[in-house]
Amino acid sequence: METEQHIYFFESIDTVSQACHLFSNHTLVYLYSGRLYLRNQCGETLNIERGDSAFIGRDSYSHIYAEPELHEPCRVLFFSLPREFLCEFYHTLSLSDCKSSTMELSALHRLSSTSETESLFRSWIPYMREGQEIPETVLRLKMTEAVYALLNTDKRYIPTLFDFAGKCRMDMFDLLNKPMTKEIKWRELQSEPDSKLN
Repeated sequence: METEQHIYFFESIDTVSQACHLFSNHTLVYLYSGRLYLRNQCGETLNIERGDSAFIGRDSYSHIYAEPELHEPCRVLFFSLPREFLCEFYHTLSLSDCKSSTMELSALHRLSSTSETESLFRSWIPYMREGQEIPETVLRLKMTEAVYALLNTDKRYIPTLFDFAGKCRMDMFDLLNKPMTKEIKWRELQSEPDSKLN
């Protein structure tokens, strides 16, 4: 599998801002500072703060609202797990693992705080601090670490990650109305983000 450096984005947002973005792959989100409000096309919403992490299911068209802290920007990592990588990983699972759970998790939810997820997200800090692009070999290791961190947290991630068909379907009108880019395009928001999610 050939990966792209669009697998991850580190954003530093200085003003209250919003964006609309299609997450075509399962994506993990970690908030290093600030607050983030998310809503997908199925109406699922989630608010996360510093130190929180979240899971965004693939084919999620999401409205995102970022709010910096008083003296710090909103600093957030988006880390995707490409479908091709998950297909490869699936073949390493035992048959018993594949059949261990049949219930999927929701397309948008908070991740449990574990030592594995904390280690995963903290390991990005040196690269972000130096503004360094992560080598592809290291990136693949991080994707592998991320999948194991999820599977060790909850066996329901097996059908969630590997069924290759999500519950929260894409609204095709979103694709017609919004140009899709790999990058997340932020724009300053004039009103408070809380009102957008209610």
